Amino acid sequence: MIIIRDLFDFEIGYLTKSPCKECPYRADLPACIDECRLLDKIQVALARGVSSTGRHPFLES
Repeated sequence: MIIIRDLFDFEIGYLTKSPCKECPYRADLPACIDECRLLDKIQVALARGVSSTGRHPFLES
């Protein structure tokens, strides 16, 4: 799958709580993660984001 990175992270937003917190399948964690459509949508949305910070500590030093 190709992810088009066309949104800045501040345009996407951030999670305020885990979507798994109130999920009816929570008892099945972590086995349910691979089939979870909601988590898949969240991962794709976050992967589209381009960081808006100028510093990347893992690249420095």
